[in-house]
Amino acid sequence: MTDNVVALLVAVGLIAVLAHFALSGAQGIGGLPVVPRPLMTAAERRTITYIEEALPGTRVHAQVSMGALMKPRRGLDRSTYTRTFNRFCSKRVDFVVEDRATGRIVMLVELDDKTHDRRSDFDRDRLTTRAGYLTVRLPASERPTRWSVRRHIETALQAHQSTIGRTAAKTARKEKPHVLQLR
Repeated sequence: MTDNVVALLVAVGLIAVLAHFALSGAQGIGGLPVVPRPLMTAAERRTITYIEEALPGTRVHAQVSMGALMKPRRGLDRSTYTRTFNRFCSKRVDFVVEDRATGRIVMLVELDDKTHDRRSDFDRDRLTTRAGYLTVRLPASERPTRWSVRRHIETALQAHQSTIGRTAAKTARKEKPHVLQLR
């Protein structure tokens, strides 16, 4: 083959590769084949109302990415940081309860169903606890009602306040723990 033929083949190949990337890039994310889906199930829509009724002065967010709630601790090398973040960032929390006045996250609420795996849930709760969050689980064994949601939240808050009280006594902290009042 002559040098001109080789150069022409290389040029044609390069143009084909560039055209492929240009066309696929032109489509971008806006051209992906997608359809809408509901943010919440009917049970989740009912449950968010019960949480909002039980906890006045809060704002409840649904289907929040764990990547929006926490990050890997400081001091990790870039690879470990990225690997750690990628392990949880796309997982979702059913409900995040935020104090309206301060923006502080009061608790996470998980609406369990038959598909939930206890070991996986326990591991997720360990992760969110490590990040400093209280997680309230509404069990699959009982249909959420206004009263059952209130009861589970109240029980979890009492246990959490008790834990905070014991920790504060041990460390002799003088700050008063934040107390959330149920309506």
